[in-house]
Amino acid sequence: MTFLIKDMCTIVLKDIMNSTALLPDAGDLFYSQIIKGFDKAEKVVIDMTDVTAMPSIFLNVSIGRIIDEMGMDKVKNNLVFTMITKQQALRLRDYMQKYNIKE
Repeated sequence: MTFLIKDMCTIVLKDIMNSTALLPDAGDLFYSQIIKGFDKAEKVVIDMTDVTAMPSIFLNVSIGRIIDEMGMDKVKNNLVFTMITKQQALRLRDYMQKYNIKE
């Protein structure tokens, strides 16, 4: 489903979240799109426009899996979030801090 990538390195998260009713499936799709983005560009931009929630189950299957496979530094240095609200940024920061402790 490459339609979810706006350009060589931007992923529209809303499209992924709306693509399936099952959060683990959406998380898996998000993971695969990020990996494809990493194959095309060093940095992958995640467009957060109109994203209302990022449940842990979604994040575990996507961001958590990338952290497990590639390390926290890869996520911090190569994922860029645009159109992100303060609440979303705090949610992601909190998730990654807790995940980092788990490692």
